[in-house]
Amino acid sequence: MNKAFDFAKYPKLSPLKKEVKIGSYFAFLTSILIVAIVFLTVMYVSRFVRNISVDYTNDIRSFNYVVSSVIFHSFADSYNEKNQDFSKVDKIVHTLETNGMLSYAYAADSRTNRIIWTTEKSIYGKNILDAYRIIKKQSYYEDAQRIEGATEHYTIVMGLSQGKTQDNNIHIMFENMKVFVFILLLIGIIASAMMSRLINSPLITLTSGVKEFAGGNFNYRLKKGKFGEINELVQAYNDMAAQLLELYSSLEQKVQERTLELEQANNNLKEAQAMMVHSEKMRSLGELVAGIAHEINNPINFIYGNIMILDKYSKDLFDLINKYTEYEESIPPENRIQIDQMKEEIDIEFLKDDIKELIRSCIEGTERTKNIILDLKNFSRMEEMVMAQFDIPKEIDTTLNILNNKYKNRITVHKNYEEGLPKIEAFGGQINQVFMNILDNAAAAIDGNGDVYIDVRKIGENVEIKFKDTGKGIKKENLTKVFDPFFTTKPVGQGTGLGMSISYRVIQNHHGSINVESEVGQGATFTIVLPINYQQETKQEIKAI
Repeated sequence: MNKAFDFAKYPKLSPLKKEVKIGSYFAFLTSILIVAIVFLTVMYVSRFVRNISVDYTNDIRSFNYVVSSVIFHSFADSYNEKNQDFSKVDKIVHTLETNGMLSYAYAADSRTNRIIWTTEKSIYGKNILDAYRIIKKQSYYEDAQRIEGATEHYTIVMGLSQGKTQDNNIHIMFENMKVFVFILLLIGIIASAMMSRLINSPLITLTSGVKEFAGGNFNYRLKKGKFGEINELVQAYNDMAAQLLELYSSLEQKVQERTLELEQANNNLKEAQAMMVHSEKMRSLGELVAGIAHEINNPINFIYGNIMILDKYSKDLFDLINKYTEYEESIPPENRIQIDQMKEEIDIEFLKDDIKELIRSCIEGTERTKNIILDLKNFSRMEEMVMAQFDIPKEIDTTLNILNNKYKNRITVHKNYEEGLPKIEAFGGQINQVFMNILDNAAAAIDGNGDVYIDVRKIGENVEIKFKDTGKGIKKENLTKVFDPFFTTKPVGQGTGLGMSISYRVIQNHHGSINVESEVGQGATFTIVLPINYQQETKQEIKAI
């Protein structure tokens, strides 16, 4: 089975987080180049055409002035007040009209303002203003350049061509140029995209092959393409993959076998180390706790004895005071006044009640301290490796007393002990340690306030103990690791990961079973099943072997 290459061990070989796409850059630069070339070409052609248009317009205007001068002089030569013969000017005008150089022309008498000569028969003989209105309504009026000349005897008006057709051609040429530019840009972009794909495609194929190789797929082979340079890389990759596959196949089995041996040896070493640490810790802790409990027990007993005597003395004193009170009528009035003042100053009634309450509190405190010391002595008893009768409910209560500081005012314990439970044969110190580990973990798993449920009942020849908490629970993927050595979900420095592993080994050594059920946010339930008769279970196990 191929395994993925671990880049974390070889940071210099790690793939780039941000890949650089050569094809994308090539397409982008090609598109920019095409746009720049087209833009510069259009700017140059536009400027050139614009200059031609301006020169053409100026030439037309100059030509019109020359034509108008010819018409004016021809008319002058033809004009005679007595005998008006306009045949010469008519011939010239007809030629100009035929060639599209003249749109209209007319002459008006300066004295009568009547049209005396015209190319438009509809205005002949009309007033010059009426003729202007008629000509203005004609379609050719806007397209002609109006030129007017006057003498003492007449006024000549003519409309000469301004080159509108040429202007339209120039406009059409500009529109066609826009379409051409758009088509050229579109073709350029498509061409650059095709070129980038043509170049990028074999690189992508090679990249995918390298990723397959990095993922451990040494059987993957690349196909050759059309480019010689890329094919050299493809061949080098295929050769390398073939050689590594052959090498990997021969080493993989040996590595797996060696790894299994090392893992087994490591697990055995960890378990042995954990048990040694546990045994030494429990021995040292037992000695320490027993010594402290012994040292504290003596002054506590002394204080407890003195408080009991103090309680008796206070009762005697209050009895004496009450007796004096019965005969206070016989005390002289002046002395009684002093006594009453003193009673009022010291608040004798409050002192009676408060002294009783103080003594009662001290007695309760010393009794609780004695119980805690007794629980510590029982919990840390040194006869761990001595089989003895073990009272499960009593030992659970002892463990809860020791953990009282973590549970009080925060966690409510709900006990459900079946009546008439038999004692079991067990190594008491070891089982107490199991209870301690489970209850301590429950307290750590509950954030704020919560509940712990403890159920103990007899099932056949066994006793079942359930510890259920309302903590944050255990993730599904961690359930199978709970009893593994050195596994912990606590922050670094707050847990060694040995508690539940040792608990599992202890229960196994007692021929029992322990399992856990949990859902995130629903808490966890630890179920322990222990045989009542340990020695009988041991004999049956030996017979089975």
